[in-house]
Amino acid sequence: MKFNFHHMYYISRGFIFAVLFQPLTTMAIVNMDSMHFSDAADRFTSDVDLTVSGASGNSNNFKMALNTQFTWISMKSINLAILGHQYGENNDLRNTNKTFVHYRNINKLAPNLDWELFTQFEQNEFTRLSYRSLVGAGLRFSVFKSEAHRAYLGTGGFFSSEETEFTQGLTDHGKEEVNRANLYYFSKYKLSQNLSFSNALYYQPNVSHFADFRALLDSNLDFTISKNVSFRLNLEVAHDSDPSQTVKHTDIQYKTGVKYHF
Repeated sequence: MKFNFHHMYYISRGFIFAVLFQPLTTMAIVNMDSMHFSDAADRFTSDVDLTVSGASGNSNNFKMALNTQFTWISMKSINLAILGHQYGENNDLRNTNKTFVHYRNINKLAPNLDWELFTQFEQNEFTRLSYRSLVGAGLRFSVFKSEAHRAYLGTGGFFSSEETEFTQGLTDHGKEEVNRANLYYFSKYKLSQNLSFSNALYYQPNVSHFADFRALLDSNLDFTISKNVSFRLNLEVAHDSDPSQTVKHTDIQYKTGVKYHF
């Protein structure tokens, strides 16, 4: 496979997507640490992460990942929107195609206690997920809040509706509706003036069958290059105790990228 106009199309589509949703777009990365209240005036922040990789010759592959995040922050509320898409090919055959959209509203109840509402949509061709949509609510507790360390503990639940694609020879296709608990812990450490480390851990059991659960670990190491630009190392581990047939229980993904924040 040669790097051709077919691949240039997906790169261009990523740039166009970012331009449409962000007037001053450039590279950045989704940043959960922006989900804390402002002590000053209302503000809007925007992050974009666009990574492209590929090879041609003995190894032929191409992959693009685009993530955009928009955050509106005031002293009493936070509105967060995340949009992401990943696409990849190996030897001209598509091997990655997934989309993620998330919206969250957070409101302050007390100095260290917030309530939140959220909704989400996702699709993943290669886990046979035609769609998953959900709506939920919960409470968020601030457990650490300092210049060097910030951490939150979240608890709540959501209603999820999803459809598994039909595949010849398999029997688990169709629609499923389920109620899940939603527990998460997020922490960020400022290791030095230019270096920070963050972790987000999610646990989502089926409330009627706790052996059916999903878990996610998302870790980031950020090195600040300038006021608006930093370099990021990312590790994501996703586990599903009861995945669709032919789908593995655990996915591990690691990547590097440039983060732009404004």
